[in-house]
Parts: sequence; C-alpha cells; structure tokens
Amino acid sequence: MKTGEKKPFQFYIQTIGRGQKRRRSLTLEEARDAMQLILEGKVSEMQLGAFLMLIRVREETPEEAAGFLQAIRENMAAPNCDVDLDWGTYAGKRRQLPWFMLALTLLQRRGVKIFLHGVVGNESARLYTKPVAERLNWPMAMDLIDAKSKIEQEGFCYLAVEDFAPEIKTLMNYRDELGLRSPIHSLARMLNPFNAQLSVHGVFHKGYDDIHQQTAALLDDQMTASFCGDGGEAEVRPDRKTEIKMVKNRFNSEGNREVSNDQTWSFFMPKKFLNADPTDKCLEIDVLMAVWQGEATHPYGEAAVIQTLAMALVALDNLTLQEAFNTARQLWGARNEGV
Repeated sequence: MKTGEKKPFQFYIQTIGRGQKRRRSLTLEEARDAMQLILEGKVSEMQLGAFLMLIRVREETPEEAAGFLQAIRENMAAPNCDVDLDWGTYAGKRRQLPWFMLALTLLQRRGVKIFLHGVVGNESARLYTKPVAERLNWPMAMDLIDAKSKIEQEGFCYLAVEDFAPEIKTLMNYRDELGLRSPIHSLARMLNPFNAQLSVHGVFHKGYDDIHQQTAALLDDQMTASFCGDGGEAEVRPDRKTEIKMVKNRFNSEGNREVSNDQTWSFFMPKKFLNADPTDKCLEIDVLMAVWQGEATHPYGEAAVIQTLAMALVALDNLTLQEAFNTARQLWGARNEGV
C-alpha cells in the first residue's frame, strides 16, 4: 500500500474488534481516516453498524474522539466567524424544562455572541430546544453561512445539525435501528464549527466529561467546559454538586497548540437545597415563559438559570465563583427591566 493511502475500512473494524489480546484502540490518525471513509460514503451499513457498536461497547478513547472530530470538522468547512460561546443541545429534556435557554438569552443580552446548535429530535417524551428557542425569539439559521450572518448582525442564532452536518444526523439516526447510542451523540456536542472562545458540553453519564476534557486537550479548541448536566444537556443542576471540567489551549505565534501543565483544570458548582422536588415533571414551555416574564416563580428553574449562568461567567469573564453568582443574580433580577 502506498504511503498516505487510506486502509480499507475492514482494517479499522479488525483493529478494535479482534480477540482480547490482539485488539486495540485506534490512533488519532486512524480514527480520522476511518471517519473520512464514513463521511465519503465508502462504508457499507453493515460495516458502519459493527464499527459504531464495537466503539460503543468499550467507549471511545480521547484519541479516537479527537480523530473523528478532525475529520468531521474538515468536512463541514465552516466559514470564519467570531463567536464567544458555542453550545450544543442534543439530549432533549425528559423531566425539567430547558432552563439553560434563559441563561443563554441573558448572556446574549449582555453582548456575548452565541452559536447554539442541536438536533430536532423525534422522541415524543422529550422536549428539544428548537421550539423553546423560537418562543424566546432566537434567530433560526439555515446553514453555517446564514449562521455567520445572523451572529454578525444579531449576535446569536440556532442551527439544527442536519443543516450544517447532515452526515452526523444520519449517523445519529442509527440509534433507532441499533437500539443504542453511538459515539456520534457525544461528538455532536463537540462540533464547535466556529472555534468559539468557549465551547460548553453537557453529558449524561459520569466519565464522559473526562473524555470530553481529554479530547479537547488534543484539538485546537480555544476553551471548553464539560460536565454532567440535567438529562445530558449543558444545564447545571442546582440540587447537586457539579464538577466543571475545563480545557484552555494555548497557541504559539505560528498558531500551533502548545501543551502545558495548566491546560486542564476543574471547578465545582455548589449544591443548593430547594423546597421544590426536582423530579417533578414539567415540560410546558408556557411555564418557562411565565417565569421568564416575571409572571410566575419556579424555585428549581430559577436556581438552574443562575447556576448555569454563573458557570458560563466564570469561564467567559474569568470571574471568581462568588463574583459570577453575584452577576448572575443581578442579570436574572433585571431581566424584565426596560423590555
């Protein structure tokens, strides 16, 4: 085989699927090449299903996730756009409303340029973010070019993943047939097509926040925050102590990433004790809007807004936790002033 020529896809299946003594994880470069073959449509459905489930059984390594993401990002070919905050929303909510959307809307009002991306889900028991964004008057983009225009003109927008990375949506849909989520569901949260100042990832299972952190340390993202959020969304739960796993990459004058000892760190959002039962199910958007407009109160929801807002302010503005909480409370309390 010639140098630089891609191996057949069977090689990657064999590498991760052999017997216990012979199998191994893919290198970053192998993972990138494998994903390129998938995106180019050079893989059969049988091969793809086997590959995704073999990865799923033992979980992807940071090197594999980084290689997959490199290929996906190259395929997206996103235009240059100055974005402060990248926020993926792919899980959908099953019990609590997406209170994080109120935190994001307050950040946008503060002048933070936000790119919100997610999936238009098909599970009737979940509330996905798009209809909530529409109620809050978020601009809806049609593709990455349109998203760039809306961010530059209005400062924020929402874009469905099928409109800028349709292959990702197709791969996510394999869950309907295979019955299990695949690494693609984690990768979608990390797409960050505009390489924002901060990219925030919510995960469901403990341990995936570590994978996200270690993956980001291998890529050229400026800064990322990963944590176990409510239902897998990037929303800080006020009823539990939450560790926020951070990465801040540094680059030399030539734009190359430099590895440093302080590249990764974490901080904790404190647990708050509430009278409201956070397990009470409520997915009525009208309830969220009433709280937003000051027509109703919701102890859990308002605490979730302030916690999520404070987390973002710590990362974006380099505030102490107390400073971030003070600012978050001020922003929340003044949300209807002058509106």
